Amino acid sequence: MAEELRSGYTTGTCAAVGTKAALEYLLYGKISKEVEITTLNGIDLKIPVLALRGRKNFASCAIKKFAGDDPDVTNGISICAKVELVKELPKVERGHYFDKFLLVGGRGVGVVTKRGLQVELGKSAINPGPQKMIAQVVNEMLEDRDIKAVVTIYIPEGRTKAQKTFNPKLGIKGGISVLGSTGIVKPMSEEALKDSMFAELKVLKMDKDRDWVIFAFGNYGKNYCERLGLDLEQMIVISNYVGFMVDSAVKLGFKRILLLGHIGKAVKIAGGIFNTHSRVADGRMEIMGANAFLIGEKPENIRKILEANTVEEACDYVEKKELFTLLAEKVKKKVIEYSRTDDLTCESLLFSFKGETLGYSSGFYKLAGEVANE
Repeated sequence: MAEELRSGYTTGTCAAVGTKAALEYLLYGKISKEVEITTLNGIDLKIPVLALRGRKNFASCAIKKFAGDDPDVTNGISICAKVELVKELPKVERGHYFDKFLLVGGRGVGVVTKRGLQVELGKSAINPGPQKMIAQVVNEMLEDRDIKAVVTIYIPEGRTKAQKTFNPKLGIKGGISVLGSTGIVKPMSEEALKDSMFAELKVLKMDKDRDWVIFAFGNYGKNYCERLGLDLEQMIVISNYVGFMVDSAVKLGFKRILLLGHIGKAVKIAGGIFNTHSRVADGRMEIMGANAFLIGEKPENIRKILEANTVEEACDYVEKKELFTLLAEKVKKKVIEYSRTDDLTCESLLFSFKGETLGYSSGFYKLAGEVANE
């Protein structure tokens, strides 16, 4: 039986723990090696302190991020909190203000530059969950004291790590976000990935206010967009979640979709499969073979297609190239049908790993030209 994956704790939890350790030093002179904290979903944790240093009116604490078995780019980095005790709170444009304290992001914490996120424009990218955890710590510890605090969260490796996240595209500049809706990191789930893609799509809609979007399955689609001169800022990598992203596009008010895909995944859509992960559904050769039959492909070629190891190999057995146009048209038709709306236009293009355009729907280049001029 497979071992259960380990959970970890979020950057927000680390920030709250660092804040608590720094305050314990300032208020009680306590040098903590470990800090107890309750997460937003009620789980009690004991988290080790990586480093703590203090002076008369301020203290800084570093907590090592632990992501468990989640492939989180922030795993192992230091999340730091500096706490300074003050009589009055200073004015900081990017700060978050509370009765007892000011919360602000320092080096390595991004600033929000686009609408559609959980944090206001121009503010430090410290999400509501971490804000609440830090507020619980500070309010409890300063409740009966005539003093306030400036809490600065900083992440020395934040700028570097941000380049490996969605943050630059989401409009979070200068570092990573301090995240965590519960305080616990669970190994990456399908829902978490969908949430991040929906957030990216929402930011794109609110920032540009365009009614069109480009969907691609991965980096090959991105490269194809570059070849066609399309606006990469309007492209979303949808991975296997075609149906979810079509629904999301409709929900957010997009009216036009350009879908560029390697035929290995796109052929599944032509067969009405809207989660293209191989463990969910396959049928690629069967879909290709059935459509090859419809256009009169030679029986011996259809047999070779059905017995092929990969879609790339199957393509080599196609003599009637109109098959790829038919598949592109079916991708277009299936997406529109799936959307359950009369207001959506979709055009598709299929390519191979060799970089060849195999086929495209009748209106693809017309729509591509329209959006290129907008």
